[in-house]
Amino acid sequence: MAEEIVLVDSGTTENFIDRETIKKLKLSTKKLETLVGLRNIDRTFNKLGQITHYIDLLISHETKKNSEHFYVTDQMVLGYPWLHTFNPNINWPSCKLIGPAVKIETLFHGCYPTLCKALKKKWASYLPRRKLTK
Repeated sequence: MAEEIVLVDSGTTENFIDRETIKKLKLSTKKLETLVGLRNIDRTFNKLGQITHYIDLLISHETKKNSEHFYVTDQMVLGYPWLHTFNPNINWPSCKLIGPAVKIETLFHGCYPTLCKALKKKWASYLPRRKLTK
């Protein structure tokens, strides 16, 4: 499990995930059939060029769960699709999400949690044991 700081932006029309997170967590992405031009807020094209890949992720917040597209760019952003689906309680002046943290996981993990636990248990026997110290 990894923790990330995520931008919440009601003016962003999609959800985005950064390349570093994809690489760090070794997630596999899917290639878009049609490339998408990424524009900045001032309507100029982003320096990264076009969006070429996406990943579907399972988002959980409070009691809701939903599968959403995340386009691969240079920053993790929960945009309008997430805000519309989850309608979270946000304290805008303090920039804080009120309530439990948002959980984002791969669809494989979200759809097959028992299998994932079994795989973790199996692979744990291959990993060296570490002694915890205070």
